Amino acid sequence: MLKLAHHNHLWAFALLAILLLAFAFFLVRRKQLFKLIGVEDLVDKLSASSNLTRRYIKFSLMLLGFSALIIAWANPLLGSKFEKVKREGIDVIFAMDVSKSMNAQDIVPSRMLKAKQIVSTVIDQMSNDRIGLIVFAGNAYLQMPVTVDYSGAKMYLKTINTDMVPRQGTAISEAIELAINSYDKDTEGYKTLVILSDGEDHDGDAEALAKEAKELGITIHTIGVGTQQASKIPMDKQGNYKKDSSGNEVTTRLNEEMLKELAKLGGGQYLSAASTDVYDDLLVVLNGQGGRMIDEKVYTSFKNHFPIFLIIGFIALCTEFLIGERKLKWLSW
Repeated sequence: MLKLAHHNHLWAFALLAILLLAFAFFLVRRKQLFKLIGVEDLVDKLSASSNLTRRYIKFSLMLLGFSALIIAWANPLLGSKFEKVKREGIDVIFAMDVSKSMNAQDIVPSRMLKAKQIVSTVIDQMSNDRIGLIVFAGNAYLQMPVTVDYSGAKMYLKTINTDMVPRQGTAISEAIELAINSYDKDTEGYKTLVILSDGEDHDGDAEALAKEAKELGITIHTIGVGTQQASKIPMDKQGNYKKDSSGNEVTTRLNEEMLKELAKLGGGQYLSAASTDVYDDLLVVLNGQGGRMIDEKVYTSFKNHFPIFLIIGFIALCTEFLIGERKLKWLSW
């Protein structure tokens, strides 16, 4: 299994795209300037010592070198040991609300960051359970299927933010339906869905789907992230807040009653993210559900492979530096 320890570093490839556009602009501009000179024989004589092929080779080596260094920066990890592991646990899917209202700061540091802290802390305490991640706003998406790859879950968790789902809303019903379809069909019971949300602007089908999930052996717990106090919704780091069509600032409140009812219908419990004991309470709730024997093949160790790409990048850039742009008398190119 191959994965990246720091996949967010791949943004640096955008810089290479800019470099590629600059090189294309240089070639076009060079051709235009030669046309302006006008005398073809004179242009050929002036550029006789220059070799365009060498420039292509040098630029290709530079792109290869920088690409290899970026991949090394992201630190590729390759699973080096594959084992069949037996464990007793449950399947837990965390469904996280990523609507803009989760940016509210009535809970420190914010609703979104608090929800991520809760999930991250609980994952750190897990050892035998399988976990999955769902994000939802106006739509729901499976971020990570049910697995025992805790390190992968932590990496996915870091990337979750309120900009990842373009359509706004709180599609809790869609998240529940997606969770139902994400569990193994050949197993019964020991399935848990933990919904972390402020419960605002939810659709009306969530309650019906919570009942359906319970009938299918899925227990639903809810965690209310927010407070009853009206809170403004930050839209950026410059202090701008969400406004309605009339220009008035929009406020958000925790819809605690709906989340409590959802947990009741789903056969689970409601917890408040504002409680200092929410981490321990959630672990107690999950551990209290018992578990079944899970037989799964997993990679138990990973090795860093960034040195290989560092060497490739170093060789490519050194070769590019040593190749000149001028023709050599003893070479035809």
